[in-house]
Amino acid sequence: MFSMGCWKWFNGVLKEAGVQVTDQNKDAIEKVIHNYVSEQASYGRCSADWRKARKEINESPEMKKELIEKLKALV
Repeated sequence: MFSMGCWKWFNGVLKEAGVQVTDQNKDAIEKVIHNYVSEQASYGRCSADWRKARKEINESPEMKKELIEKLKALV
């Protein structure tokens, strides 16, 4: 998993998904993002490195949309 300092990398995606990070949902959000990045990295679609993955997801409309949909399911 990643530290709270990494949340800032995904703030735009969280905002687009309409997800507000709270103490109650931060673990679920972290799990969704972690699982998504790990899955995409295993397919070779993005890097397993969080900094690179964030950039790749933000630059790929398809991956960004997929992650937003997964995060929306938490709301």
